[in-house]
Amino acid sequence: MEEGLLSIWCTSSARDTLRLSVTGSRIFLPQGPLRVGSAPGCIRTIIRSPDLGPFLSDIHSLARSRQIGWAVGSAGSTTILYVLNVILMFYMVTALGLDPILAGSFMLAGRVYDAAVDLLVGQGSDATRSRWGRRRPWMAAGALLSTCGMALLFSGAGRAEAGGQLVLMIALLATFTGYSAFSIPSSAMPAEVTRSPEVRTGMMAWRTFFIQVASLAGGALAPAMIAWGGSSPSAFALMGYAMAAFILVTMGTAVVATAGFPEGDLAARAQRVPLALRVRTALAGFVPLFANRPFLVLLGVKFCGFIGAAALGATGLFFMRDILGRGEAGMAQFALASGIVGTLSVPAWRALARLGSKPTVCASALLLACLTSASWLFAAPDESLVLFLARGALAGFASTGTLLMTLSMLPDAISWGVERSGKRQEGLYAAFFEFFQKAAFAIAPFLVGLILQTSGYRAGAVAMQSDSALAAVRFSMALIPALAQAIGLVLILLFYDLPSRSEDALERAGAVL
Repeated sequence: MEEGLLSIWCTSSARDTLRLSVTGSRIFLPQGPLRVGSAPGCIRTIIRSPDLGPFLSDIHSLARSRQIGWAVGSAGSTTILYVLNVILMFYMVTALGLDPILAGSFMLAGRVYDAAVDLLVGQGSDATRSRWGRRRPWMAAGALLSTCGMALLFSGAGRAEAGGQLVLMIALLATFTGYSAFSIPSSAMPAEVTRSPEVRTGMMAWRTFFIQVASLAGGALAPAMIAWGGSSPSAFALMGYAMAAFILVTMGTAVVATAGFPEGDLAARAQRVPLALRVRTALAGFVPLFANRPFLVLLGVKFCGFIGAAALGATGLFFMRDILGRGEAGMAQFALASGIVGTLSVPAWRALARLGSKPTVCASALLLACLTSASWLFAAPDESLVLFLARGALAGFASTGTLLMTLSMLPDAISWGVERSGKRQEGLYAAFFEFFQKAAFAIAPFLVGLILQTSGYRAGAVAMQSDSALAAVRFSMALIPALAQAIGLVLILLFYDLPSRSEDALERAGAVL
C-alpha cells in the first residue's frame, strides 16, 4: 500500500498530492516512513526529501528574483541574433564589399555548422553531471565564447585582404557556438524547474520582456551607433565591442542566478554510460520527439515565425536605405518603437493568456503580425513619421504576443512528452528547437541574398540600384514574412492540440490502484 501511495504522488497532479497530504497517511520512502500531517506547511517537509525532490516544482513557485535572473540571459543571447540577422549581412555587403550571394552563403554555412552543434550541446548538457549542475557549465562557456566572437566579428579583421574572410568565418562560428552553448541549456531549464504551466508562463513572460530589451540593444542601439559613426569601419567596430560587453554582462548574470536550480530526477544518470553505447542509441533518442505531436506542430509554427523574422531582419537595413531613404537611423527608430511597445505589452499578453487559450491568443498575434508585415508593400519615402512609428509599434506588439505564447507553450509540450516517454530529454528538445531556428535563420538570409543577387543588386555603400533590385528588396521585406506568418497561423489553428495532463495523470494513478 505504501508503494501505491508513492506511485500516486509521482503520477498525480499537484491538487491530488495536496488532497493526499491532509489525510494523515504515511508514505514509505527507501530510508523509512515519512508522516504526512494535516497542516499545509508539512508539504514542504515532504518535498524536501531527496526522493521527492523531482516533484518539488509541482507545488512550489520559483522565486520571482530567480525567474528574472534566469530570463536576463535572453537579453544577451537574443542580442546576438539581432546583430547577426539585422546588421551582419548589411555589414558584409556595404562595408566589406562582398556580393550579396557570397554574404548569404557565409550566413548559410555558419548556420549549418551551428545546427549540427545544437544537437551535440543538447545531448551533452543532458548527460553532464558536475558540482555546478548539468546546464550552467555550458552556459558559462557559451557566454565567454560568444562575447569573444562578437568582438572579433565587426573589428575589421574580416576585410577583403588575404585571410580576412577566414577570420570572418572563424569569428562567426565562435559566436554561433557560444550562442548555442548558452541558449540550449538555458531553454531546457523551465521544463525542469517547474511542472506548473502558470509558473512557466511567468518565466516566459520575463524572458519575453528581456527579448524585447534585446530588441532595443541589438535592433535599435546597434544601428544607431553605426549611424552616429557615419557607417564607418570604426563605427561598426565600436558597435561590436559594445554589444559584446552587453552579452557578457547579461549572460553572466544568468549563469550566477541559476545556481541551485532544480534539475529533475537525475537518478537514472548516476551510472556512467559508455561513449560507444551513447553513440549507438543517439538516434533512438529522437523517437519520443517525433512522437510528440504538439511539439512538432509548435516547431512548425516557430519555424515559420523565424523565417519571417530572419527575412525581415536581413532586408531591413537595405529597405530603410534604398526604399524609404531613412538609412540606419530609420532602422533604429523602427526598432526603438517596436521594442518599447513590445516590452510594455508583456503584461497585456499575459493577461490575455489567462482569459483565453494560448493557441487562440497566439493565432491572434500571428494574424496581426502577418498584416503588419504585408503593410510594408505600401510604405513610401514620403509617409509620415507617425505612420512609420505606428507600424513599428504594431510589429512590436504582435511579435511580443507570438513570442510569449509560443515560448510558454514550448515547455508545456516538452514536459508532456517527457512524462509520456519517461525520458528526461529537455536538453535534446531544446536543441531540436534551436536546430529549426538556426535552419530558418540560415535559409532566409541566403534566400534574400539570392533574390538580391539575381535582381542585379549592387554591393557597396553608395551604389545606385535598379528598379528590379528595389522591387526585390520590397518583396523580401514584406511578402516573405507575411507568407511565413500566414502558414504558422494555419498550423496553430488546425493542428495544435495538447492533451490534458490531469487526465493522463488520473489514468495512470488509476492503473496503479
